[in-house]
Amino acid sequence: MPPPALTVVASDPVTRDGVCSWFRASGLVRLLPPGVVADADVTVLFAHQVAEDTLAAMRHLVEQAAKPVMKFVLVADHISEVELIRAVRFGLVGFVPRSQGCMDQVLRAVLRSREGGVQFPDVLVKSLIDQVRRLQEDILEPCGLNIAGFKDREIEVLRLLAEGMDTATVARQLNYSQRTIKNILAGLLFRLGLRNRTQAIVYAMRAGVI
Repeated sequence: MPPPALTVVASDPVTRDGVCSWFRASGLVRLLPPGVVADADVTVLFAHQVAEDTLAAMRHLVEQAAKPVMKFVLVADHISEVELIRAVRFGLVGFVPRSQGCMDQVLRAVLRSREGGVQFPDVLVKSLIDQVRRLQEDILEPCGLNIAGFKDREIEVLRLLAEGMDTATVARQLNYSQRTIKNILAGLLFRLGLRNRTQAIVYAMRAGVI
């Protein structure tokens, strides 16, 4: 596997230059020139307190990315639960506390992300798990949804469609009218922003619900 293409973002030029020199000397990454972020596999972002401007910078970098997914390793003093969830949505795959971290840890997070792994302190992993649990219990379950955003009968319909059945056959199998099946599919496509039933089936497969 080729070394990951890496870019470093830091408001302090001294920090940025020092980190770039360290990465360059490691020989384990392909360091991109300053300001070149579109082709990066991973962006290492240095901050102090993670705040709205940090998340805005991540969003801006994602918009510039030439690749489908921009991955971030964030080095900062602290990140709150709310900011953690938002950062994960933008592609956060690693967090190294600035007060405790060293460049070896940052490099490890970069290399793990290239292999599909993540690196978070245990306290952040627990925070993510707790937030997912609260989301499931307080918001999704009262609406009849699972963590992937599907209702039980939507899963039933998609599972039968994935087996090759047409709408009429699915309706007979589930003892619904064809209009009900079409309404179920229309509601699902609208809620998840999907284009058609084929895309819905693929989405459900990737989510592991069928």
